Amino acid sequence: MRTDGIEIWASPEPTVARIDARRVRDQLAETGHEARDDDVARLASLGVTATRYPLLWEKLAPDAPDAMDFAWASRRMAQLAMHALEPIVTLVHHGSGPRYTGLLDPLFPQLLAGYARETARRFPWVRRWTPINEPLTTARFSTLYAVWYPNRFFDHAAFGRAIVNEALAIQESMRAIREIVPDAELVLTEDLQGFTAADAGVADYVAHKSERRFLSAELVMGRVDHAHPLWKYLVETGEVPERDLAALRWFATPVDLMGWNYYPFSERVLFSEGPGRHRNVALVEVDRSAMDCSGRLREAAQRLRVPVAFTEVHCIGDERERTRWLLQRFDDAVRLRAEGIDVRAFGAWAAFGMIDWPSLLCRNEGFSEDGIFTCARDGGTPQPTLVAEMVRELAAGRTPRMPASPGWWERPDEAVA
Repeated sequence: MRTDGIEIWASPEPTVARIDARRVRDQLAETGHEARDDDVARLASLGVTATRYPLLWEKLAPDAPDAMDFAWASRRMAQLAMHALEPIVTLVHHGSGPRYTGLLDPLFPQLLAGYARETARRFPWVRRWTPINEPLTTARFSTLYAVWYPNRFFDHAAFGRAIVNEALAIQESMRAIREIVPDAELVLTEDLQGFTAADAGVADYVAHKSERRFLSAELVMGRVDHAHPLWKYLVETGEVPERDLAALRWFATPVDLMGWNYYPFSERVLFSEGPGRHRNVALVEVDRSAMDCSGRLREAAQRLRVPVAFTEVHCIGDERERTRWLLQRFDDAVRLRAEGIDVRAFGAWAAFGMIDWPSLLCRNEGFSEDGIFTCARDGGTPQPTLVAEMVRELAAGRTPRMPASPGWWERPDEAVA
């Protein structure tokens, strides 16, 4: 079913990320979704058409490239088919691959492509694929901010290697999948970021970060040449060989649907703090009236010239706040579609909750967030929340009633969640 021509999705949070050389965080296991086969029926009960569903490389081929176990995947995919719920299959979600590879490994693209080919052979009826979720975000967190493995801090050469490896991996994976599924479609996802310079001292850096938002998509689509604003950065600072950028242009892969993930903290404002130093804070902490999701999505659609979607819509908050955030973003999508922006889909996120995302999974604090359903870890049973009711209404083509109380992101004196 569609609402105003927009396809409605509902999806679990599936991150499996290497935090460092020893630790891995697995949201599928921690939220309990991995163990609950009846969760697929819960997704289907929402009346949505599709779900971004994880068949993750790290989970199904953890020990060796040629040792794949598709038992869990086969069971879940059969359930999705039984419920007529289309999977948009994700192969890597904020991960860096199994322990025998990594974002800086020259073999990373070929290894992921081999896994993609075998997954397509197992499930040749799958039409839509996301080889790597948020490749730019994953590369940034891993090589510039030292949050995830390989934990490099502002190592621009590592960032260049990681983002190019991911782009090559997406291209090679789609070629491998299309050997089996010729009409397979690429659904690429990224964080819908926005940056504002508070003073002239950070204007150039904000301009760089604003250009970088589109880098993963433009690499995959073969649009990064000598005229691209980030060419010099990639080749000189990022130490990316020109032959790699030439290969990306040669194997340019169109994006069938560009998915954007938007959270209250996606908008950032930067302040100068002395030579070579700056402070980066959420815009919602500075000016809550300045957030403009529809403007960001319009800008992205016009820049890339491909169909777009909201692929993750979720925020920290009680169920009324999560519902209000969801419906505000849906209103944005409808408004943009009325303007002529090709908005194809709207994805409610974190179907079964999330664990420890305020620390980006780095601290084991057990901080759980409910999503469409309650987060039922440790053997519990997920219960539908008000968000589930609203998703059902949208999927049925009805217009839900917006909760009247402003969300925390709208209350001027409210502490940031």
